[in-house]
Amino acid sequence: MRLRSATISTLALVAAWPGPVTTVAQAPSGARVLVMPFTVSVDAKAAGGAGASLWLGEAARLLLLEDFERLGVTTVTRDESTRAFDRLQLPVSAALTRATMIRVGELVGASEVVFGDLRLGDQLTVRARMLRLGPSSAAPDVSRAGALTDIIPLFERTASELATATGRRSATPGKTEPPMPFPVFEGYVKGLVSPTPNAQQRFFEGALKQAPHDPRLLLALWGVYSAQGQSEKALAMASGVSKDSPLSRKARFLAALSLIELGRFDGAAEQLAALNRERPSPVLSNALGIVQLRRPNGAPSAAPFFNRAVDAEASNTDYLFNLGYAHALAQDAPGALNWLREAVRFDAANGDAHLVMSAVLMSSGKTVEAQRELDLAKQLGTRPDTSTLAVTARIPPGLERLRTDLDVAPADRVDANIANPAQRDQRETAAFHLDQGRALFNAERDREATSELRRAIYLAPYEDLPHMLLGKIYLRGGRLTEAIDEFKVAIWCRETADARVALAGALLESGDKDAAKREAERALVLDPSSADAKAILKKIG
Repeated sequence: MRLRSATISTLALVAAWPGPVTTVAQAPSGARVLVMPFTVSVDAKAAGGAGASLWLGEAARLLLLEDFERLGVTTVTRDESTRAFDRLQLPVSAALTRATMIRVGELVGASEVVFGDLRLGDQLTVRARMLRLGPSSAAPDVSRAGALTDIIPLFERTASELATATGRRSATPGKTEPPMPFPVFEGYVKGLVSPTPNAQQRFFEGALKQAPHDPRLLLALWGVYSAQGQSEKALAMASGVSKDSPLSRKARFLAALSLIELGRFDGAAEQLAALNRERPSPVLSNALGIVQLRRPNGAPSAAPFFNRAVDAEASNTDYLFNLGYAHALAQDAPGALNWLREAVRFDAANGDAHLVMSAVLMSSGKTVEAQRELDLAKQLGTRPDTSTLAVTARIPPGLERLRTDLDVAPADRVDANIANPAQRDQRETAAFHLDQGRALFNAERDREATSELRRAIYLAPYEDLPHMLLGKIYLRGGRLTEAIDEFKVAIWCRETADARVALAGALLESGDKDAAKREAERALVLDPSSADAKAILKKIG
């Protein structure tokens, strides 16, 4: 069985590096360091050969993340930064421009970005640089050299100097796992960067033979086995982590997820409830809700747990969706529509939410509205295949969303003030934010424009213009998938030739010429004089 709500292709890597674990106090809000993978150059005769370049850049990132947290400097976790790269459609291992690093740093709310390069010849040479975001003094540039086998102490010294430069270094070291021996660490990182589950498993299992009790390796294998649907083996890995380990809490949580997949709901609920008593988290409330949801006829008892998760994190679309989904399965149409519509306020491109709304509306006899929601769900894409699905009142099973990122700071929150009930459904306020967003868009102040447009969408999610502008911002920033989704939503709100042309241009840029051609031709049907549509068709040839 698989974790239905997790992204299976990335689960292994997310679990494999659980993020540095520390018991020091958290830094002030917004003071976090984003560590980028380092670029690597390898001399032809260097030990390890050209293959060393495939793992050393990621090794540098992992070592700095752990060392920073041990020194009390809060970081953007590996999982968070990987999601940011995915959203920006950037290869994680690429050498990036300064402007791109700033964009990624802003997206994840970092105060500094650390990047650098490694050169492997007779020895390993490290150059690490820190870029401060916003007005500030010059940041340090640290260079060190040593043997490849000394990479762990080499980065400890590098991190120490950089941590001091942030001004947030703690006098009391945090509790972290001891460093791995070099051969174990090499196998571990090679497993993290391997492109296939089989290769990941081979490296992790090889490293585990040398360090059979290392919790990082045990949790790495939990991720691999879970992604392959081997929940019993995954449970054994998570259960093997010592209670004295700094990673014990995460291991107990992952063990509970495996119990959920195995249908051992009582054990999972007991474990999750104990974790929540120790330190409450909306992730745990959400998981407890899913335990109830998967029990026979358990949907009505799941909603209170999802409510707690939403109360703790009101803009999290996974929690909002799950709450609406639980109401839908419990045949509470008003409750389902209320929370599913709230979910699409924050993420109008949520295809699953539109699909479930279609079924709920159909069960209430609102056939026309149900068909519109289904049409949009098909355009956006959903987890079940809807290509041949006709409008139906049947609620699709297995759509609940199970979060695996326990105790990780939420990313990409929309400002809390837009959730003020007094502002909802006020078109004047939405128009104000739209005007602000348009002005900022024209001034190419995309980050501020995005914030204003999201406010407008929250207040009036079915207006096409905010989606159009947001799509153009994503397109300008190279976020093609998100741009295409926004243009599709804009067309669903109100079909215009301009929206069809915008979608055609984004599809063409993504390499989908056939779909781009169809959109441009549809634009010409709507406006036979559209020069932009004709230009796209001419470009397609």
